[in-house]
Amino acid sequence: MKTFFLITHIAVGFLALAVGLVPMLSKKGSRLHNVTGLIYYWSMVVVAVSAVVLVFLSPVTDGRLFLTGIAVFSFYLCFTGRRSLKQRNNEPVRWYDWGISGLMAATAGAMVSYGLYHLSSLWLEGKFESIGVLFIVFGFFAGSNARYDFKRYRSPDTAKYGKREWFFMHIVRMCGSYIATFTAFALVNIRYVFPDSPAVVYIATWILPGVIGGMIISRVVRFYLVKFKISVQ
Repeated sequence: MKTFFLITHIAVGFLALAVGLVPMLSKKGSRLHNVTGLIYYWSMVVVAVSAVVLVFLSPVTDGRLFLTGIAVFSFYLCFTGRRSLKQRNNEPVRWYDWGISGLMAATAGAMVSYGLYHLSSLWLEGKFESIGVLFIVFGFFAGSNARYDFKRYRSPDTAKYGKREWFFMHIVRMCGSYIATFTAFALVNIRYVFPDSPAVVYIATWILPGVIGGMIISRVVRFYLVKFKISVQ
């Protein structure tokens, strides 16, 4: 059973990485954009579910726990990114919107708590491992996204981008999901490509996709803010 879920996780994850680029590069609203976007979305559903299942079928390690948190985060971004399209028609917030944001908030809290526990335990032994910091950083970042969701669920008028909230949320969340997925893919495979690399290479693999991807997303957002003549406080 473990082999089945592992193969499924790897194969569908690779499919998500390959297909996920197409909607980002194709014309927005085109058939190609919509179809490949749906394939990416359902691929992420499978990736997230298989990642959680593998936690229970594999030895529990810090790396496995962290990658599971990233899988949940990636799916959460993908789910809320797709749901944002419904806001064009003023669809009300559903129970599952609260549910996925609540799941993300709980996961983020668990990541931060585990990161603090990990760092404090090693500190008492005079040791340090960067993964504890990564748990905390990713946990806070994921939690801030969930917190923003709760705010706009309760008060839609406080949405950062006004009536275009759905548009920007779709871009930011879907692209963020892809970045998180790519990060997980790179982390799993870096040790095979560069098995004897120093720790700084692994740390860079954790951080650089988010930094570079975040810069690209910010640039795209600024482009559309100017195009739509939107002022963000």
